[in-house]
Amino acid sequence: MIRFRHLFGIARELDRQHVEEMRAIYVKAFPYLPEYVDKLIGWLEHGAPAGVEPVLLLSLSAHKVTGFAWVLYFPDRRLGYLDYLASDPGSSARGIGGALYEALRELMQQKGARGLFLEVPHDDPKLLREPERAPLNRKRLRFYEQYGAFPVEHTAFDCTATAANEGWMTHLVFDPLDRSRPLRAAAARRFVRALYRRKYDLDPKDPVLAGVIASFIDDPVRLRSPRYVQPEVAMRAVPKRLARIKVVTTERHWLHHMKEKGYVERPVRMEAVLKGLEGIGMEKVAARHYGESPIRAVHTAALVGYLARASARLDPKQLIYPTVFPLRRRQKPPRSFEMRAGYFCLDTFTPLGHNTYRAARSAVDAALTGARLVLDGERFAYALCRPPGHHAEPGAWGGFCYFNNAAIAAHFLSAHGKVALIDIDHHHGNGTQEIFYRRSDVLVINLHCSPDHAYPYFSGFADERGEGEGKGFNLNYPLPPGTGDDAYMRALGDAVHHIKRFAPEFLVVSLGYDIMRGDPTGTFTISGGGMRSIGRRLGGVNLPTLLVQEGGYSLRNLRIGSRALAAGLTERW
Repeated sequence: MIRFRHLFGIARELDRQHVEEMRAIYVKAFPYLPEYVDKLIGWLEHGAPAGVEPVLLLSLSAHKVTGFAWVLYFPDRRLGYLDYLASDPGSSARGIGGALYEALRELMQQKGARGLFLEVPHDDPKLLREPERAPLNRKRLRFYEQYGAFPVEHTAFDCTATAANEGWMTHLVFDPLDRSRPLRAAAARRFVRALYRRKYDLDPKDPVLAGVIASFIDDPVRLRSPRYVQPEVAMRAVPKRLARIKVVTTERHWLHHMKEKGYVERPVRMEAVLKGLEGIGMEKVAARHYGESPIRAVHTAALVGYLARASARLDPKQLIYPTVFPLRRRQKPPRSFEMRAGYFCLDTFTPLGHNTYRAARSAVDAALTGARLVLDGERFAYALCRPPGHHAEPGAWGGFCYFNNAAIAAHFLSAHGKVALIDIDHHHGNGTQEIFYRRSDVLVINLHCSPDHAYPYFSGFADERGEGEGKGFNLNYPLPPGTGDDAYMRALGDAVHHIKRFAPEFLVVSLGYDIMRGDPTGTFTISGGGMRSIGRRLGGVNLPTLLVQEGGYSLRNLRIGSRALAAGLTERW
């Protein structure tokens, strides 16, 4: 099955592997200019010239690169230039080139591009050094015509020998990306001028180049009529191929359904998030099943064992609400099975039921599946975990949380590089803090309501900075009730600064929509626009990012907030 990866940079071993596989395809497909691929890779690794954003889209099958599309995008012009499109010449698979181009068009549309230019060797044998290649060039033009991309007419571009084309005549083809607005002559001239300067390192004031630029006089620019496909074929619908964000789901979260009045952690929360994510380019992924080993790497065997045994022993209609809480580390667990719950629980409102353990295991599966997705090259994965997890400590549950999904995923990722975990739930992630408090490989940052005013009340103060090896790798931003968009974004900006200084390879976000105005458990006043700004700021960190669902108990906020945050986050996709 073909999938696509938009590669932003070269930071991990997987990135290097994919770049080397892309290089091998390039050398096979374009043996006449082998050194140019090193220049492109250098742009990707160290930065492109000013005004150019390199875009590398890879097609993969079984984690191996099967093709690539390389685009020079000019953000100031909102126009792209397709430099190379190739599939592995040695592959027996068919249709990779078409799938890549369709995915690329979709990506350019998502970026807000006004169009995509490319060059195709001329189809007129009289203008070719090798006239016998005219049939192949016609085949190429036919390929692009089916997407509505046609050569620009009535200019000197395709019939003038320049330092850029070195006498090999090409059509300048323009794909409007299904936009109905025509391309203006001034925009075309500015694009060609930028192309000469930024791709070819040529001076656009050179008389020959200046003459080509000045030849774009038709306004709007005229495109050649279909020559190789019927007009109705050129207007055909193109399937959507890109998912900007993979959303991991599991039906088992419905098992944990506390029907008591006032219990706000309801199954319908996940449906509200999915509703909000409609239309932003998501793909649902079913959670894979993992064993207990990743859970026991974070939580004590005593806690895991008690949750498993208790859930198995309870009648389907029976619940245990802890009411007695022995002082930890000073008392033995109570002999009474029911009373023992208080030894492992932080509060009186996180009950234990017949299906609790299975639902909590399923939430961990979702988080680990999302972690595997970003480890395998996905830019964004969103694990819809329910029950949530960030209050769960190594040996205790509470705050609607049983296993710490985000911490388990972060620990899993930490075997492959440093991890930054930022918690933006309204309530302090005491469990996550405790799990990593003495570690330096996972930076934990919490933005939350001051524990003087909000659950869990005993942790989340600014002076809690970590211990031992972890000192300085735990940061808290306790904010006052009523915090709105501006104050929140200032704190988040400082947090992102610390993340970038830490230079992790992965970002995990414990995501709570209870920071939004009107949440029944929160006191902040973050708006929908604020959620989009939060997403934009986190997306700007430019890391493989795993979102892990935590709180948020207003269905309206869950819909609005998820849509806004995902839109902001994926602006950088």
